[in-house]
Amino acid sequence: MAFKRDVKIGERFSPVSLTSFGDTSSIVFEVRKIRVEGCVVPHAHLVNLTKPSDERLISVDALRDRNLYQAVQAPDE
Repeated sequence: MAFKRDVKIGERFSPVSLTSFGDTSSIVFEVRKIRVEGCVVPHAHLVNLTKPSDERLISVDALRDRNLYQAVQAPDE
């Protein structure tokens, strides 16, 4: 089954929410894996690039929601 809003391994995202200092978050997460087994909606396994111990599992729908996350280009792109 094709999913229209795919997320690919290696894509990077930053949360849109404001930090406690009022600035937008500078945290960047990179997609390391995509989990589809046992999920109604595919989920992306994210790793914080500046703090690799910070790992998260976020639905693909949430990553593509521009109110929650924004795509970030890799430095070499």
